[in-house]
Amino acid sequence: MNPKMIRSMKAFTRTVELDSMSGAAKELHMTVSAVSQQLQRLEKDNGIALFHRNTRTLTLTEAGKVFYQSCLDMLNIASRNQEQWEALTKTPQGQIKLIAPVGFGGGLLSEPLKKLQQEFKNVHFQLHMTDEPIDLITAGADLAIRIGPLADSSLYARHLVDWNMIPCIAASHPAAQKSISRFNDLPEDCFIGHMSNSSELEFPQPKIMLNNMQTVVQLTLDGVGYALLPEPEVKHHIESGHLLRLLPEWKGSPYSVHAVLPVKDNIPAKTERTVEVLSEFFHRL
Repeated sequence: MNPKMIRSMKAFTRTVELDSMSGAAKELHMTVSAVSQQLQRLEKDNGIALFHRNTRTLTLTEAGKVFYQSCLDMLNIASRNQEQWEALTKTPQGQIKLIAPVGFGGGLLSEPLKKLQQEFKNVHFQLHMTDEPIDLITAGADLAIRIGPLADSSLYARHLVDWNMIPCIAASHPAAQKSISRFNDLPEDCFIGHMSNSSELEFPQPKIMLNNMQTVVQLTLDGVGYALLPEPEVKHHIESGHLLRLLPEWKGSPYSVHAVLPVKDNIPAKTERTVEVLSEFFHRL
């Protein structure tokens, strides 16, 4: 409903109920002349006289009595609509469709999803795992997790965290038995590369180049070669002894993790909270 119309109807109904334009003006934080203008506008727009006026009293006309009841009904409807809208925007409900890299399916989303499920009793989650760029609007997604540089400047991104890339090799790989503390000690013929870290010039030219980080991790675990891997994704493999970290003192360029949104403003509460939970969890890794 038009906000100006609501304002006019409130001025009218309170004038009737308080039997006073000055009383209505005081309650609505308006001047008496402003209330009078609102009433005159209603009469002009509807083509009827709402009051019998004299110097001391305002008395409703027959049309005014009918219009007063109609105003009460419409204001009640407007109030309920406002309450429903506030519930929709402030109380999480419905569905969240999240697009994330395939590698995040190995456990990086488990804790955030568990927490969000506990908080969001009326929200269902749909996850789409892919390393390929997907248009969020076409896919009907609420947000996407993207790693590395953002190629599309039209996207609205929230920075979540920066993670370190660390060189790792399988404990079963023959080169793991050697002491590797300098770049000169690295094998030349078994470096596995990923498109996102191809700029690390200190490392040899990749023998194998992939665009899927989960496959890079798996090939490294299988002893095919060594690779630069996201520390949070492989931390448990290092702790279990399946992977060894090479060059412990080396620090490469961190890679950024972003939450990408299809719109900039009026973000639903469920999406805002999801971004917040993801950021909190990723910073603890």
